[in-house]
Amino acid sequence: MRGAGLRSGQTRRAVMELLASRGQCLMSVQDVIDAIAERGAGSRASAYRVLDDLYELGLLHRMDSGDGLARFEIAEPDRHHHHAINEQTGEITAFSDPVLEASIEAIAQRLGLQLTRHDVILRGTPIDP
Repeated sequence: MRGAGLRSGQTRRAVMELLASRGQCLMSVQDVIDAIAERGAGSRASAYRVLDDLYELGLLHRMDSGDGLARFEIAEPDRHHHHAINEQTGEITAFSDPVLEASIEAIAQRLGLQLTRHDVILRGTPIDP
C-alpha cells in the first residue's frame, strides 16, 4: 500500500489482515464489512472505498460469482487458482490444474496474446452417484 502512495490506515490494514488470514479464499463485501465492524475498524463507506482502492492497485482479486455479490481475495502472484461454484449450495471451491494452465497458455499463444491474467469459474450442480 505504501508503494502505491496510500497510507496504511486502520480500515485498509484491517481489510488486508482479514483477507490474508482467511482459510477460504473469497469473502463477500458484506462479510468484510461485518468483520471489520466487529473490530471497530471502519465504516461501511470506508470499507467499500478500501476494497475498490486495493482492487485497482492489484492487491486484491475481485470475483462475481453470478449471484450479484462481489467477492474479494488477496492477490498472491505465487498462488494462482480458479474457482468452482456449486449452484445448489453456493459453496465456492478453489482449485488449481496444471493441464488447464498449459491449455490456457497454448490458446493465448494461438490467438497471438501475451497473457497478463486470466480467470476460470466453473459453475454446476453435484453429479448424482
